Amino acid sequence: MSTQPENSTLVEEWAKQYFFQTLTEFFNNLKNSELSLLQAYALSYLYFKGPTRITELCEHMTVSPGAASQLVDRLEKLEMVERIADPQDRRVRNVRVLEKGVRFMQEGFRFSQAWIVENNAGISPEQESQITSALALLLESFNAKQPV
Repeated sequence: MSTQPENSTLVEEWAKQYFFQTLTEFFNNLKNSELSLLQAYALSYLYFKGPTRITELCEHMTVSPGAASQLVDRLEKLEMVERIADPQDRRVRNVRVLEKGVRFMQEGFRFSQAWIVENNAGISPEQESQITSALALLLESFNAKQPV
């Protein structure tokens, strides 16, 4: 039976490989898009966070409010996001991802994950089930520690 340090090392090695491969594929996909790296990052933040105030976006991205507003303007022109009234305070505007932005993100996920499918050709259904179970446990643990 493996020990905790061995498990941590394996998870770390997998995370490094996953990060490198996925990031490489993400950049390859981004080259063929109409988005800059900063725009893609902003879009991904909005995609995962849901409707967000521009002030929160600029704090997260560590850019000025003017720069964040220009970034949102460009994404609006590409029809990937829109500004909407905040339901709590109609004077405040939130930014939400539109269908074109959702499609871009989902296509990016498929493109950046293609290498996993290619490398899993030699894995048996039983091994795939074990991997899926282990990943489900890791994800459950991660989600339990995330702030609400």
